[in-house]
Amino acid sequence: MLYLIFIKFINKNYINKLCKDKKQFTTYYRKIMKVIVKNHKLAGIITFIFLVLHFSISYISNRIKITGLIAATIMLIIVILGIYAKLNKKVKGTWLTVHRTLAFILIVAIIFHIL
Repeated sequence: MLYLIFIKFINKNYINKLCKDKKQFTTYYRKIMKVIVKNHKLAGIITFIFLVLHFSISYISNRIKITGLIAATIMLIIVILGIYAKLNKKVKGTWLTVHRTLAFILIVAIIFHIL
């Protein structure tokens, strides 16, 4: 879910600094951002389902790779952190940094897995 960090970064560093004549673009970007942020949980659930399916197919065909297991483990940790935060509303700070850092590391792990 690295895209969330990216769209928030763009909003904070560029969109918020646009002049008033770009208001239509700013409004459009923020609407898209709301949709993405709102559906973050659904994207996580769908990703987890595909992880289970991909692992099952790989396991049945005896094609398990260590790089895939590493990526899957990182993804499971991210999912567990997301569930923990959802259930424990008082959580702030550190878990979010870990969640975002692991999302970036996951992208790298998936690239290594594909290569």
